[in-house]
Amino acid sequence: MYSFNKFLWLFIIPILAFSTRYAPVKENPPKNKLFKWAVQKTSTLRILGSTNMNSFGCDITGYYQPDTIVCLDESAASKLVTLKGELEIDIFKFDCHNKMLTNDLRKTLKANSHPNFIIRFLSLERMPVIQNEKDCLRGWVEIELAGTTRRFEVNYTFTKTSTSAIQLNGTRNFNFADFKLTPPKKIAGLIKVKDKFNVDFNLLLNPVQ
Repeated sequence: MYSFNKFLWLFIIPILAFSTRYAPVKENPPKNKLFKWAVQKTSTLRILGSTNMNSFGCDITGYYQPDTIVCLDESAASKLVTLKGELEIDIFKFDCHNKMLTNDLRKTLKANSHPNFIIRFLSLERMPVIQNEKDCLRGWVEIELAGTTRRFEVNYTFTKTSTSAIQLNGTRNFNFADFKLTPPKKIAGLIKVKDKFNVDFNLLLNPVQ
């Protein structure tokens, strides 16, 4: 009996050693990827439109709100990446480089009753590739303008600057009708602003630890 037990242990011990040595190692689940940026004062926003005679642009050449934008990949199973943060733009700070057109734009956007144009960031189709010089991808935002809130798809470009900052450009074409607005008219209706306009924002983002 003793010799049989000894033989059995001599057979089992190598098997246990082999199993322990080559057992698959359980890897820790990947941590959520997180980027957090502070919006810098040199960020700009522009509205581009046209009339039946020419084109025009209305600019805000500085953003002075202490806002941050957070990009979070919460789940590998989810196709979308969460983007949090918002821009709150004072419509009275738009300059169309023409006093009459500037006043008409403010009236059209109902600035007296709704003085802020708000862009809320919602999601990205994937995580941006920050280490590259430039990465283009789609995202989704919520726009609040003149008392109406709607969701839109936006084209983004993430560009790495010479420092650690990121230049985020977003652009999208809209219609005044999207927000239940009527395009402004000038000089007794002889010059008419077309319904379509483009919103283009360039944000300089510094990483926040």
